[in-house]
Amino acid sequence: MFDLTWYGVKGGTSVFEVSNAVYDNKSVLKISSTVKSNSFISMFYPIKDVVETYVDMKNLQPYRYRSRQQEGSYRSDKEIIFDREKNLATFINHKSGGKRQVSEIKDGVHDPLSVVYFLRTIPLEAGQSVNIEVHDGKKSWTLVVLGLAKEKVEVPAGTFDTIKVKTLIKYEGLSVNKGDVIIWFTDDEVKMPVKMESKIKVGTITALLSEKHGTIEKQL
Repeated sequence: MFDLTWYGVKGGTSVFEVSNAVYDNKSVLKISSTVKSNSFISMFYPIKDVVETYVDMKNLQPYRYRSRQQEGSYRSDKEIIFDREKNLATFINHKSGGKRQVSEIKDGVHDPLSVVYFLRTIPLEAGQSVNIEVHDGKKSWTLVVLGLAKEKVEVPAGTFDTIKVKTLIKYEGLSVNKGDVIIWFTDDEVKMPVKMESKIKVGTITALLSEKHGTIEKQL
């Protein structure tokens, strides 16, 4: 469980869970993220986002991704079906009558949610970097992960030795200013995230681990 604040104000709840599942007669992992604003924030900007992905148990590459978003007046419901044998991704826009778009993808490509879990498997050290290909349905882009430093971090759940990493988005060879994300993972085999900072249009959102749990939960 995490405490997540913006200018010191709590805004709602977000839960990140991993469980065993079956997809297309395969044993897979289901990763889900649910974000919901609290009653105060909902008065002027209600948020309810539900995102899930079904990934291979060994390499964590996704087979199916779906994102349903309600943020203020904005609504989105999109799905991506990955054909790993043909290296194709079918994007389905459920808000546009199920309109489909098929794109070629590279081997090993991830979706916007599976890449978060995959990051934990990378043995990244300070001064090293790794590139991960991500496909969001309409385009593919490169996520550059930089190892910054080893730091001892104190959060409500305790004090941890961590590796601090920074993620950058690159598309068509140029850096895209979508806000850097900095994550502190425990410097061990588990690589549990204990702190996160994400820049947005106004300010920075900070998440601090407040309680260890079997699932990854973020308290906004």
